Amino acid sequence: MIAVLAAGLTLMVGAVLALALPGNRVRAWAAIATQAVATALILAAVIPIVMGGAPISAQWSWPFPFEVVRVRVDALSAFFLAWSLPMTLLGSVYALGYLRPYFEAGRNGGPHFALLNVTSLAFVMVYTLENALVFLLGWEIAAVAAWLLVIWDYKNQKVRFAGFNYLVSTHVGMFFLVAAFMVMHSQTGSFDFGAFSRFLHQPGALRNVTFVLLVTSFGLKSAFFPFHTWLPRAHSAAPAHVSSLMSGVIHKAGLFALLRFTLLMGAPEEWMGWYLIGFSALSAILGVLYTSSQRDLKRLLGYSSTENVGIAGLGFGVGVLGLCWHQPVLVLLGFTGGILHLLNHALFKCLLFYAAGAVYLATHTVDIERLGGLVRRMPRTAAFFLIGGLAISGLPPLNGFVSEFLIYLGLLNGAVPTGRARVLLVCVAALLAFIGAVSALSMTRAFGITFLGQPRDSQVHPKSDAPAPLFITMFLHAAGVVLIGLWPPAGLWFVRSAVGLFMNLCTPVPGGLPDLSSVLMPVAGASLVLIAVVGALLLLARRTQGSVATQTTWGCGYSAANTRMQYSGTSFSSQFAAIFEAVLPQLRSEDLPVGYFPPDGRLATHYVDAVERRMFQLLGDGESLVTQAVARIPDQPRLAFAAGLVALAVIVWLIVLANGGVA
Repeated sequence: MIAVLAAGLTLMVGAVLALALPGNRVRAWAAIATQAVATALILAAVIPIVMGGAPISAQWSWPFPFEVVRVRVDALSAFFLAWSLPMTLLGSVYALGYLRPYFEAGRNGGPHFALLNVTSLAFVMVYTLENALVFLLGWEIAAVAAWLLVIWDYKNQKVRFAGFNYLVSTHVGMFFLVAAFMVMHSQTGSFDFGAFSRFLHQPGALRNVTFVLLVTSFGLKSAFFPFHTWLPRAHSAAPAHVSSLMSGVIHKAGLFALLRFTLLMGAPEEWMGWYLIGFSALSAILGVLYTSSQRDLKRLLGYSSTENVGIAGLGFGVGVLGLCWHQPVLVLLGFTGGILHLLNHALFKCLLFYAAGAVYLATHTVDIERLGGLVRRMPRTAAFFLIGGLAISGLPPLNGFVSEFLIYLGLLNGAVPTGRARVLLVCVAALLAFIGAVSALSMTRAFGITFLGQPRDSQVHPKSDAPAPLFITMFLHAAGVVLIGLWPPAGLWFVRSAVGLFMNLCTPVPGGLPDLSSVLMPVAGASLVLIAVVGALLLLARRTQGSVATQTTWGCGYSAANTRMQYSGTSFSSQFAAIFEAVLPQLRSEDLPVGYFPPDGRLATHYVDAVERRMFQLLGDGESLVTQAVARIPDQPRLAFAAGLVALAVIVWLIVLANGGVA
């Protein structure tokens, strides 16, 4: 526990140094160095726990209202800490290269790197503290730090609006969390998670309400549909490393809290499992549909986060149903697949955002309708984006396939006890297959339009590939993606102890549970064969390239292909998007040619978020209604005095009710 406390102190010192030292380079390296030390301390403390060691804990008595504050690192906390802090450290290294143009222009980067340290400190607090009030403090620190990181380019009005949208959304989620904590405190008289656990073990209407409040709060934090609207705006506005950390690391705190309170609950009810599956399936399907139609590369990746937290949630739902049905094999498959998918998503989503950031740094745009042909100028970035795109599509031989395969095994497992439940889970598995297909379509579109073909805008001229800090960060994430894909036992070993906490809630099986490594290794072997075959075909094609006669394809009278004779992002997905027009409304801005010798025409299309559009419409209608109501109220002192009396009477009545009435 001393190492964990020392890591937190080191991060605070690093934040102070980043603010106080002179020169951006010194500030950045001070933050990075202290993050490296804190990461080493955390890994030294948590790796033994990840390997199956005993949890560590400490507690202190504080004055009212905190009472006893417990700090505890169990297998679940250790799992999240073991990759959250290293990835934040890599994000800080990436920032060193990504923000260099701003530093050369005289921008002070000290506060930004200090906030990266504060973000790591918030992880330590949220993942280790088991007191509701201090947990909320860490939760709020993470939210405010992320908001300040998002609005790095605060002079841009769109960036400020995106940051405000995120800040409001995350605090709405916090209101739900505070409400849930207030309910549990009213029943236990304590803010300790141990006392909360005793309340959550008692079935009843109050526990059901608390569960819905918690899931809603954590859904807002992790951008589940329909609470996702802040995510694509924030990702589009933030620097690439901030988008990466928000999607891959920061909003995983909501899923950690969901898993933590599932453990505290002990014995959930069956409807809770189906609630999680329905909630997650809706997020996955709507997230991937929006991913397939976006023209902003970072906004596209933001929507795919909603898809992937939904996929992880499907695994959690299967695990919860396994606890209800007393089927340990479902618990094993569901929670292993879901928890491993959190790690996998962090690896490939950070990789994709870092590649998108490299594209922006070289071209100053992430509008795929303006890009094209970047593979010739940025081959390393293109290769990294392709690896991330294959992984996020759930294709072998990369890590996304491993976790999704385990979730499929849970959905289609014969341990499901009833026929109706079996039919529903088979339908969910079919939906997951559809989600994977649409994800592959989306990534094919994103990679093909961005990196292949011809440049679509003559003003976009990347001069070179990603600089060293960006390349190193992308390389390390790509290595993790490939390692877990080709050697699944590495990922299973990493999540084994965390999954064991959920297995402890089950009755032991006399015959034992299946060894997931033995299930996945044949798949890994087939992946290696696939790589060998593809490599042999590419080598053969390269050797025969000079001996094959080539001719220019007839171009309908055109002497050579040009940028207008290739797919745009919109045309690539327009037929698919038309099928789901109800949830993918399209806005068109056009100036069509007229006459025999017309001037140049213009056509621009954009797919908007139906939920966000409706939300702003309701807010606008509400504002108009309030304005009209205020205009009709005469400005008279008597009316204001009467309204004050009514408000006072309501307050007194609420106080009387809170004290149980009067004799």
